[in-house]
Amino acid sequence: MTYLALLETVVLAGSAVLVVYGFLLSFVGRIRGSGKVPLIFPRHVFALVVPVGNDEGTIGRTVDHLRRNKYTRSMFDVIIAPVNCTDQTPTIARRKGAVVYGPGNQRWSDADEAVHGVLERLATKDRYDAYVILDVRSRISANFLAVMSDRLSRGALAVQSGYSVTGRKWTWNTASRALLSALKPCWLTSWPLNLRLAGGIHRTGLCISRRLVEKHGVKNLRLDNVPGLQTRLLRHDVVIQYTDQAWVYDRTRAVKPVRSTFDRLRSRWRLARADGLSLIVDGLKWRSAAQVIGGFNLFMPSFNTTLLTALLFFALAVYLHGVASAMTLGWIALIAGLAIFVVFRLWFMRAPILAYAALPTLPLILFWQAVRSCFASSPKPPPAKAEVQTETASGRTQGRRPRRRYSRRPRRQPS
Repeated sequence: MTYLALLETVVLAGSAVLVVYGFLLSFVGRIRGSGKVPLIFPRHVFALVVPVGNDEGTIGRTVDHLRRNKYTRSMFDVIIAPVNCTDQTPTIARRKGAVVYGPGNQRWSDADEAVHGVLERLATKDRYDAYVILDVRSRISANFLAVMSDRLSRGALAVQSGYSVTGRKWTWNTASRALLSALKPCWLTSWPLNLRLAGGIHRTGLCISRRLVEKHGVKNLRLDNVPGLQTRLLRHDVVIQYTDQAWVYDRTRAVKPVRSTFDRLRSRWRLARADGLSLIVDGLKWRSAAQVIGGFNLFMPSFNTTLLTALLFFALAVYLHGVASAMTLGWIALIAGLAIFVVFRLWFMRAPILAYAALPTLPLILFWQAVRSCFASSPKPPPAKAEVQTETASGRTQGRRPRRRYSRRPRRQPS
């Protein structure tokens, strides 16, 4: 019994330190980024990249909303990337004034791959200074592009705007999406001194400068692996800035698909093993607080793990020591601290009121997500594109289609 009590004490102390650590990062980052400065005159040209599916009922309103942004109209374009569209979505987008980029001879399997394909094509053009990633149901604040231009003018390479879940205010779907978005993709911000209380990088509302693409290449900026992108940029001392002056409102109705638990644990372990200690060592060497904190956070448990541990040890303390014991009261205080942490993040992310009322059901939502992730299938890699190789007269092989050869009768030689 003595060893079990010692284990409970150690786990309780470690969990309390983790919660205090999260609060400390949030408050320090919030205080350091509270200053406001006037915006610099807009001077950047943007490409608003929007991947779409069969969204003919939504794409028209989305394009109209984006084109009404309070920014010089000639300095931004709406780029539509259709993913396996079988309806009139591309046609409606063209009528509304958007530019439609299709996959060509390739096939895009999802929205992230479509965004990557469009960025590859836009990187070859000299028109755009930055690229903003949005969803088909996204709504942005009126000053969104002006704020992004201001941050780029001040030297930022990548900027994450504020992120909020909107929709029908009194629906369970909106409340559950708001609760999940407050904790994902990372409940411990990798760069709290710059991102403040933001929940990591959301693909929606992320602005990537052309200088960043030219420096690191499009292939190294894959957005389907957000923790990997954060770590990779941090290794190159690229800090993604956060601004709460610009906001993107996500009106997507469906909850995002859940990745397999095994895949998430494996990718997280690979990141921690490959980059965790290296980031800490580099941060101590170059005195970079962002690198030290980012590497340290790679070893931290997820919010699901922390909450599940607290609930299990709370039930164990009630069973062994009773409800009025000091150990049980300690676990109650820890669970209350986690709840206050979530409320604080909901307030910062402008969540609807129903999300606060649905907070007691957060363990059930996370449990359901964990069960779904156990049965989720691993994403299959896209099939390799078969290339027809032709051999030229010089003996070199080229990966392109063979040219059609035409034969003609030889000219008659003059007698």
